[in-house]
Amino acid sequence: MGRVAKISLLLCCEALFCGVVAAAFWYQDLRYSLPTPAPVDLKQPSLGKTPALVGSLATLLERDDGSPCLLHFFNPACPCSQFNVDHLQQLVARFGERVRFVAVLEGEDAEASLAAFSKLDLGVAAAPDVNGQIAASLGVYSTPQAIVLDRDGRLVFRGNYNASRYCVDRETEFARLAIECCLTGATPPQWPAAATVAQGCELPANVGKASREVVP
Repeated sequence: MGRVAKISLLLCCEALFCGVVAAAFWYQDLRYSLPTPAPVDLKQPSLGKTPALVGSLATLLERDDGSPCLLHFFNPACPCSQFNVDHLQQLVARFGERVRFVAVLEGEDAEASLAAFSKLDLGVAAAPDVNGQIAASLGVYSTPQAIVLDRDGRLVFRGNYNASRYCVDRETEFARLAIECCLTGATPPQWPAAATVAQGCELPANVGKASREVVP
């Protein structure tokens, strides 16, 4: 094979490799920017109501100290949960003294999920949810998702942290806005579809079950 042919072959291989990488990146980006399929039996407590807490979460929140609470639904195997970590750290740093933060860990292995979350060193209590019971009771079917409860335990917000996958759009920091409403006593806004139509990773407990597409 001549030198020109070798160079041409090398360039073709490089172009093919770059194309494969670009296609994979595009697929992942598209996949997680679309609404997450919802379980057919999905039931979501209404905003303004006090949802019933179940499992280990109920035990963690037995003590009522009069503070708003943010429940962070996290799956260590979910790329979107990893992208969300920096934003969560910012929220904890900003509101941690006035708001209770509890991570609800979705995963098939409670010990592994706890170990992965503890490595983030957020100083946040965690409640394993291996069978998805806690998530189902609150109408959550994706990660990462936020539930914000006011001082009286009423549901103020359930949905995405941000319209941006990397939580970089300050105008759509929905969880932050919900927390600020709780702290100031302001009436929560009418949340847009970008806030309430879940995006991210399907819960492990829901994989393989019948689901339906959610249209914004």
